[in-house]
Amino acid sequence: MYRKTGNHESFAGKRFARREVFGHRVIAVPKQYPDAQFLLERRGIPRRLLQRGQFYQLNLYSTDFYGLPDELFTDPEINWHHQQFGQKGLIAAAGLWIRDSVATVTTLQSDLCQQLYRHTRLSSSCKTQVETHFKYWYGILFNAVLDFCLDSGVSTVHSPTGRQIVTHTQKPITPDLFLRIYDYPQAEYQCRRITSGEAEYWEVPVRPNADRIAVLQDLPADASRDPRPRICIFHDIEENVDTPISSAECAESLTRMLELESDFGATATYCVLGTALDRKRREIIASNPCHAIGFHSFNHDLGDMTQLRQCREVDLRIRGYRPPQSKMTPELTDYNLSFLNFEWLANGSSRGHCILENGIVKLPIHFDDYPLFTGMIDYGRWESEIFEHARGKPFFGLGLHDCYAGKWLDRYQTLLERLASSGKLVSADEVCDEMFLDPVGASPPAAASPDAGRRSLLARVAGWMTR
Repeated sequence: MYRKTGNHESFAGKRFARREVFGHRVIAVPKQYPDAQFLLERRGIPRRLLQRGQFYQLNLYSTDFYGLPDELFTDPEINWHHQQFGQKGLIAAAGLWIRDSVATVTTLQSDLCQQLYRHTRLSSSCKTQVETHFKYWYGILFNAVLDFCLDSGVSTVHSPTGRQIVTHTQKPITPDLFLRIYDYPQAEYQCRRITSGEAEYWEVPVRPNADRIAVLQDLPADASRDPRPRICIFHDIEENVDTPISSAECAESLTRMLELESDFGATATYCVLGTALDRKRREIIASNPCHAIGFHSFNHDLGDMTQLRQCREVDLRIRGYRPPQSKMTPELTDYNLSFLNFEWLANGSSRGHCILENGIVKLPIHFDDYPLFTGMIDYGRWESEIFEHARGKPFFGLGLHDCYAGKWLDRYQTLLERLASSGKLVSADEVCDEMFLDPVGASPPAAASPDAGRRSLLARVAGWMTR
């Protein structure tokens, strides 16, 4: 995995002023940056071709924080795309698509610098420092792109011109910043303007520019990871959609399970129907802002092949998806999921372990409360089977339901205690972050999904990049 670090010394003699450089590290993750496929399809690259290449995301983190508050790097309104992966100091990120030794840039994005205006208080107190220290983030980021390509044997970079970005950004913008970011290669590197498909790019040859690239130093993998098994509790919040249990009883169960988890200090994952998300999310986050929230389809209808699209019409930023009954419908291709910016998928899996594949972290749910609800087994046997299933696994996923909670809720505190003694209780978002930062079992660079998913929600997702 590409992990590099750079500082002022790395850039000595490389046409960077000292004030433009900050200490940083760069991590490459085999995933799509948000909207990558949408942007490339809109530039005229067909889906069948995109599936033959490999997507990467390069995250640029600062190692110098200049006394800035931690909140600056975590606030969701500033860090709009939620791409920090649990790490402090994310400054910017680049999206790349690589095929036939050509890396095509999808996005050069700094939420920190471009979205700071969203937070009145932090903007007022931090704007000057952010601009002083990180103003030239795009130069540091583009150097990282070229260093990654040099390291990976990529021969050419195609980076969209400023005119390309300004012309095709639907949201009204002030063009100066976008022109400065995307026309940076013209000023600093040997390159030429080309047209490819329906788009205009700067074509930057990597080797001929080698003397202009600040070569970054290898960064060892983080050895501080907690070695305990990960235990992830998934709550399917669907009320009475498929059971005779009343909505009122389901709502009471949700409130009680949140109280018990809050008292215990446990973090869980709540997979909520899109139809109920607005009603449920506030209560979940108010109880514990570290709980992960995923979609549990839009309306629990396995015959409706527009679940993903409808979910994205409810919320653009939720990272995860859990299908009803763990059933994988034809809609749920890796391409469709990543096209609509989902990052994790939780379902019953024959693999039984976590895997990063085609940019999607796939999380298995090994056991749930359905046998308890139907009376197939009693509570004692059910709890014993939980720990039999969990034994020896580095990751264990347990599925619970608000509509089945009457069968286990009065013993939930004891169950949480037993689970916590067996491993570390984590959310799906935390596991997803860990997989992105250390993608053990990730598919090889040439891998691509054979499924050609359906085109959907183009107009709605189009504004993501400029939010």
